Amino acid sequence: MIYQINRTNYRDFDTIEINKRAGRFYNVPYGCKETLRKTPFKKERGNSDLVRVLNGTWDFKHYASIRDLPDQINTDKIAFDSIPVPGTWQRNGFEPPVYINCAYEFDNTPPELPEDMPVGIYRTFFEVEGRQTYLLAFLGVIPCIDLYINGKFVGYSEGAHNTAEFDVTPFVKKGRNELFAVVHKWSTGTFLECQDMFRENGIFRDVLLYTLPKTFVNDLYYRTAETAQGWNLDVRAETLGDLAGCTLETELYDSRKKLIASASCDAAEVSTLAFTGLNVKTWNAEIPTVYTAFTTLLKRGKPLMTFRSFIGFKTVIIKRDLFFFNGRLIKFKGVNHHDSNCKTGYVMSFDDIEKDIRLMKSLNCNAVRTSHYPPDPQFLTLCDLYGLYVVDEADIETHGCGCAPHDNFHLISADPKWAPRFLDRVKRMYLRDRSHPAITMWSLGNEAGGHACEDVCYDYLHEVCPEIPVHYESVIHSERHSYDVVSEMYTNHRNVERCGRHTRGKKYTNKPFFLCEYAHAMGVGPGALE
Repeated sequence: MIYQINRTNYRDFDTIEINKRAGRFYNVPYGCKETLRKTPFKKERGNSDLVRVLNGTWDFKHYASIRDLPDQINTDKIAFDSIPVPGTWQRNGFEPPVYINCAYEFDNTPPELPEDMPVGIYRTFFEVEGRQTYLLAFLGVIPCIDLYINGKFVGYSEGAHNTAEFDVTPFVKKGRNELFAVVHKWSTGTFLECQDMFRENGIFRDVLLYTLPKTFVNDLYYRTAETAQGWNLDVRAETLGDLAGCTLETELYDSRKKLIASASCDAAEVSTLAFTGLNVKTWNAEIPTVYTAFTTLLKRGKPLMTFRSFIGFKTVIIKRDLFFFNGRLIKFKGVNHHDSNCKTGYVMSFDDIEKDIRLMKSLNCNAVRTSHYPPDPQFLTLCDLYGLYVVDEADIETHGCGCAPHDNFHLISADPKWAPRFLDRVKRMYLRDRSHPAITMWSLGNEAGGHACEDVCYDYLHEVCPEIPVHYESVIHSERHSYDVVSEMYTNHRNVERCGRHTRGKKYTNKPFFLCEYAHAMGVGPGALE
């Protein structure tokens, strides 16, 4: 099959995305509620009748130079190698590993990219039966992807750790379909992905193909609130398609699988199911009580799809320098977590993720910061179930601006032209993760200067989700100094004590102090941990 290759999207500053669907909740729908109820969460993603995981061995060709990439590619005449998906180039022998703390891998002034760079092309096949809605979701591609199907360009995405989802219904045909993708080593989005870690490339998280009915639930948001009469739960749904005769219902079960509440509505008339005065136990990291919600869309009484979500009831309130969770004063005793496996790099299996969380719990950690990007959504659900307070971090770091030849930490963050890119990443993180009880703070990113672009993101989060505080450390290096908590890295022991004793100054007195990084292990460190 012949493809005309786009050669500009990855380096065009005006292009953040093309034909990418708006951010929404992560979900794995099932056609049958009873099947979903019997499916353990670990197997939920792989066992759905409406979602197919396209992981496996894909055809792959690595070009050391973009100059070697033809303008037109006939996939029938390419001598492909192979690569596992998910997988990265560096962990599969196509490029050497690169480990950098602060700097970018090149010296170009943002948003200009090197003229030459490596590029990889991917191919796989999938079959469909036709007459359905087909959505294709990449849970993680670094740094960008141009997607093609059956010889036609579908769309473009950047933002490595946010879901890139496309409606491929117009591009697929009944029977066998060819998926073709181009991933460049760098993109304009790379300037926002300068995290201290191994720098890797490729499709590093699962690829999901949704086969949905013409009428389907596109988005769900479970929002809780405490009242004098008990707890309220709003189930806010966005349903697309012909809603005539459609009903939406939610059933809420406790840990003993006992039905404690249910509600239904005409999906054509109402978009929110409201539960009021619920007598429930609250969620916290020590006793992570969750309730299981099954939300089902029916058409003329026939189920179309069902979703399972784990609901926790909580409040987060800050009073001066004290941080209250469900009315109890708490302290974070946590760690920062990179998505990392010693052999596969960015690629983490479900068992890898669960092992890390079990290790945190065994070492008496009660909190985790998802440094420095949103994790696989399975990570967050496991935090809901095991009990960890989560600081969910946007995929934003521009640390290299503070290094030579730029030497201006605020180069990007102070430039309003970058604000839409900051907001896109924060908004997609929020829309995907907002229903998780474990989310205790949002993070606007890491080491990206401040504060003009971050202010736009902060204002957005406080408008849509005022009940969850916002953290961002690097703003401490600007005149703003802090958002909802005073965040700082590597504070010496004396100054940590001064914060607690209110003797460090007014800027450290009126808000909780969040030591968001306290020991950095790179090379032979960290010598100061003891």
